Amino acid sequence: MSDIVSSAPPLSSDPAEVTVRPAEARDVPAIVALITRVLAEFGLGFADGSTTDGQLVGLPEVYTSVGGAFWVASDGAGNLLGTCGVYPSAAGAFELRKMYVAPEGRGLGLGKRLFAEAVAFARAAGGNALVLDTTEAMRQAIAFYERQGFARDDTQIRGARCSRGYRLNLEAAVDEAGA
Repeated sequence: MSDIVSSAPPLSSDPAEVTVRPAEARDVPAIVALITRVLAEFGLGFADGSTTDGQLVGLPEVYTSVGGAFWVASDGAGNLLGTCGVYPSAAGAFELRKMYVAPEGRGLGLGKRLFAEAVAFARAAGGNALVLDTTEAMRQAIAFYERQGFARDDTQIRGARCSRGYRLNLEAAVDEAGA
């Protein structure tokens, strides 16, 4: 894992200068590279056991055309540090997808910022729940989701590489602004 961290580009700006914005087609190669790199930390390969990985090549349209959204977080020099998407999964529910933060972006609050975008979008679109699936190996991600109020619900497992499912009731959730 130290090879992954040391080969990552250094942050070129203050963490306060990190921006979160909707993904654009020009971001696709960097998105795929970041997700591939993070998955490798857990011994997983891009597209292995996940049909949703392949959808990323069609960003942003593959998400926006069905009423979803996808965001990226980057530093002032344009280095991609994080990703997050929401995709309609059932009436009133959105699946939280591809929430990954590069090793060099961890500890900067990017997960919370990306998550806040997802919650705000889902609520604005009339969503009452966020669901997700993940793997046991991603312990820090699981802890993050549980701190945000997600409850374990293994009926949400969709991907073959996933072993845990979660659901968050948006009506009961409190966002960063305290709303």
